[in-house]
Amino acid sequence: MSFTTQAGNNPGAGALQAAGGHFIPEIWTSQLLSDLDDNLVLGSPEIVNRQYEGEFRREGDVVRIPHFIDTVTDKGIVKSYGSVGAADRAQLEYIKMTVAKGSSFHLELDGLHQLQTKSGIDLMSNLIAQRARTLAQTMDSLVAKTILAAVSGKDLNGTEDRNAVVSGLPALHGSIDKIADTDFAATVDISVYDFVVSMLEKLDIKGAPQDRFLFISPKLRSALLRDPKFIDASHFGGGAVIPTGVIGTILGVPVRVANTLGNHTRSTAKMVKNAHTDFSTVDMFMGSTAAVSLVVPFAEMQAYQPEAKFTNAIKSRVIYDAKVIRPEQLVVAQGVEAMITTHNAAN
Repeated sequence: MSFTTQAGNNPGAGALQAAGGHFIPEIWTSQLLSDLDDNLVLGSPEIVNRQYEGEFRREGDVVRIPHFIDTVTDKGIVKSYGSVGAADRAQLEYIKMTVAKGSSFHLELDGLHQLQTKSGIDLMSNLIAQRARTLAQTMDSLVAKTILAAVSGKDLNGTEDRNAVVSGLPALHGSIDKIADTDFAATVDISVYDFVVSMLEKLDIKGAPQDRFLFISPKLRSALLRDPKFIDASHFGGGAVIPTGVIGTILGVPVRVANTLGNHTRSTAKMVKNAHTDFSTVDMFMGSTAAVSLVVPFAEMQAYQPEAKFTNAIKSRVIYDAKVIRPEQLVVAQGVEAMITTHNAAN
């Protein structure tokens, strides 16, 4: 399929062309996926694993998510001329994952529209970037719903309905921990910083890997920056935690602020990218990388010319799904501000 224009040397119009004037869907599909990675939050590599095994041919196919299990044992002392015993072997454990969800988009491009576009603006790249932002929001929404289902011990993977009622979902192989008021001493006032400490404790007890992350809502970030326990690290043998007022790490854990977390008012401004609300019930989210899998095994883009029009059109679809693989390596905190107020008022 050719995308030709009469733009001459117009840089904007030239954006519709690639490799001698021919639209090459593989190039733009690659651009879409690259832009997608730049916009993902909950689906970013900091949180999810993208590796899988198996061949994907159609929606509903099952792939396998590999992860290592601990098989190394201590053989004890080996005396002179003694035997060290049978050799341990590295073993992979596979968890099945059904790929049954996806997104699609449909764009129509007019050559005259492109000619009228201000020189230097790459219309096609801009449209692909817009689609990537929308797709990222949709995939982040799915990851959020998958995590919330796992908090209830349920598995959203395997159903095409991303909005399925949690109570009707099948059981997951475990559940994600939540921070509760019982995690704190009844006679001691608590703050946001205490939630971070409690989350770390839960992960430590379960032996979660140390490559951890913490996502926090904007409101709790503000509360944390005002928290004397966080500001003064001298009690722990260190200097000031926030000499520049910027959160980089807390107790060695990298921190990211995300407006997808927390129950705050979302912007309605036309030029502002609006965050989804599917994770608004979660104020803080801590875990280890690769505890959640996000699989994107199929993406395609096609060009065609609508009948009776002078336009060109593009349609694209991406198939994906998510699953919580290691729920014991994740912990969430919900209703933090209300819990702090209630707990401290009781003292």
